[in-house]
Amino acid sequence: MLKSNRFRLADDEMLDQIHEATVEVLETCGVDFEDETARQIMKDGGCEVDGWRIKIPRAILEKTIEQAPSSFMFHGRNEDKSFLVGEGQSRPHTDPSFGAVRIHDIETGYRDCTMDDMTKFFTLIQSSDICDIGGGWPVEPADIPEKKAHLHVFREMVRHTDKPLRSFVGTTEEVQEYFELYEIAKGEKGYLDTHTCMFASINPVSPLTYAAFPLQTMIEHAKKKQAICTLTCAMSGISAPMSIMGAAVMQNAEMLAGNVLLQLVNPGTPYIMGPASCRPDMKSGLYANGSPEANMINGLSIQMAVERYKIPVRIMAGITDAKVVDAQAGMETMQTLIHAVMAGAHWIHGCFGSMDSLNATSFEKIMLGEEAFSRVLRLLEGLKDWDKDTTVSEIVHAGPRGTYFMEPTTVMNFRNTWRPTVSTQEAYQNWADAGSKDFSTMARERWEKMLADAPESLLDDDREQAVNAFVEAKLNQA
Repeated sequence: MLKSNRFRLADDEMLDQIHEATVEVLETCGVDFEDETARQIMKDGGCEVDGWRIKIPRAILEKTIEQAPSSFMFHGRNEDKSFLVGEGQSRPHTDPSFGAVRIHDIETGYRDCTMDDMTKFFTLIQSSDICDIGGGWPVEPADIPEKKAHLHVFREMVRHTDKPLRSFVGTTEEVQEYFELYEIAKGEKGYLDTHTCMFASINPVSPLTYAAFPLQTMIEHAKKKQAICTLTCAMSGISAPMSIMGAAVMQNAEMLAGNVLLQLVNPGTPYIMGPASCRPDMKSGLYANGSPEANMINGLSIQMAVERYKIPVRIMAGITDAKVVDAQAGMETMQTLIHAVMAGAHWIHGCFGSMDSLNATSFEKIMLGEEAFSRVLRLLEGLKDWDKDTTVSEIVHAGPRGTYFMEPTTVMNFRNTWRPTVSTQEAYQNWADAGSKDFSTMARERWEKMLADAPESLLDDDREQAVNAFVEAKLNQA
């Protein structure tokens, strides 16, 4: 196979400069940790702690970078859906979008999200052949009480997906509860002590601050070597320097400070760097994720992770500022996706559903993301081995004005040609006769069929009862 060249923004000297600037920022300025336990761990590990402020010496920073594994096995509850993350993985991995407060419906427009939307989201991701990580908190359901909402969400998660999971941020008690709930669904107590089955994505508060609940989540995950991604979502010119290089340095410092905590808790904890910063709309100050500058800031971070640190890297891509599934949504989805995979990202986040600058989601956008990513995966396959003599013989045999339709290579390979899942390649008249359906209409038909074909639950009766009993007992506690 002919391997394509990766997209590189910076040469080795520039990467060294970013690292040295990162060291200087963490040694002289430091970061704020808003959790006392986390601060004590950092102090015991050799960092300088003054109130909330933590300064990290070069030696500790670089030692913990070395301790973070270059790859790890990510296990599904169904072991057939497990895979390698990091060096040596076979393809970029994907997890769905997260935290949308509204959902766009092509029939009714925008509305609040519900728990039913959450369940549909989990089911569609489980049914996808492209998205290989499930779970998370894809929407903010407005119809369940905020208190103990994590129990409702995690119950539906384990009922409707058996892929490796995204967990979520919570208090120490909440994290321990969904760890226990996972092992009930798996049917094996202590399973998480020896298998990395979930990850949490932690957002620092830019610039250079970690809040208490995220820190507690990180500590609990590290104790069991469940993976953590530190995802910096800074806005250059507002919560990060305006320059692309400056934003990349601050982002690098912010992310790596989180890894220091993880490795001090439990060396070898799987860690994923998560660059997700942007250049905002400087007229309004609003977050905007579809700009070329965002690709450049985060592209530098991908290079740092892949080339300098040998750490897995996850990036938001396949995302859009579009409000509906339109040409802008398709354009920005493909722009961010192609750049991310060509830059060498191990993991793509947000492609399945995210729109309106992360504020909304749409089932049609899940279908768009699935097909867009399948196109990118085909490009990544590159050129397959070929036999020159066979090729020449075939061309000679067909000759001028001939056809290759019944040539052996056509017969053997035509079924392997990439095919769209939603978009059309039909002749106009065939398309018109079928109802002149646009992309959104065909996407809706596809996701409705996927839901209709999905099982009611992936749990057997005994585990379903055990999961429900655990959740109800916790909900009934004062």
